[in-house]
Amino acid sequence: MVKTEKMDRIDLRVTKEQKEVLARAAVLSGVSMSSFLVANALTEAKKIVAKSEVIVLSNRDRDLFYSILRQPPKPNKNLVKLRRNHRS
Repeated sequence: MVKTEKMDRIDLRVTKEQKEVLARAAVLSGVSMSSFLVANALTEAKKIVAKSEVIVLSNRDRDLFYSILRQPPKPNKNLVKLRRNHRS
């Protein structure tokens, strides 16, 4: 038995001109307007989410990050004191 996923609904308000452009683009793409809107909005949404969740480093910064992971600096006096006080 194939289980179908429950679909949620999103309502939009657009001007007549916006709707005409969206409908034309959907027809030219060979899909329904709903499919066109979902596919394009989802593509943009994924880009925005990825941009906020991914950090891109230059080669120099990446190398610096890895070198610090491999050989972390020794803790300074304040950090040692903080760790000692935390354990108490």
